[in-house]
Amino acid sequence: ARISTFYKPEKIKSYFGDGSNFGLQLDYLDEKEPMGTAGALRMVEDWPDPMLVLNGDILTRLSYAGMLAFHREHQAALTVAVREYEMQVPYGVIEQEGARVRSIREKPRQCYFVNAGIYLIGRQARPFIPSEGRFDMTDLINVLLAKGERVVSFPVHEYWLDIGQHADYHRAQADAAQLLCA
Repeated sequence: ARISTFYKPEKIKSYFGDGSNFGLQLDYLDEKEPMGTAGALRMVEDWPDPMLVLNGDILTRLSYAGMLAFHREHQAALTVAVREYEMQVPYGVIEQEGARVRSIREKPRQCYFVNAGIYLIGRQARPFIPSEGRFDMTDLINVLLAKGERVVSFPVHEYWLDIGQHADYHRAQADAAQLLCA
């Protein structure tokens, strides 16, 4: 496993070390300036096919084997895990044409599929990553789509939590204790 580091890499390395305390062998990709998630991949020399990439602030019980089978079945250049996200507007929404009201919907719900921060990237996607500059996964996805490459979404139904915010981090602490005991 590899960890790409930029912000406070010494703290990450001192905590995880070589990974042996976690049953892993870890290598580090040290970014001298922020490259973005896809940009950091240009430092990977022995690119597996496909490569699993995930954001470091995700806690999940996703079936990676299921995602891999899905990726292969769809012969994708890139598979992005997606999570259903629902928002409820707390007000009545007016649909209008100019000043004329056409309809009103009371407190409608909107559902979207959002990026879950987990990707399988085929070797054929590598040439689409530029040799320098910041390049995020959204950039890679958009370039692949523009070039006609197959990008598919894999729905996450299992437990998933982005722990980038303090409240979510504290929730993750409690959830992790339960997940480890399950």
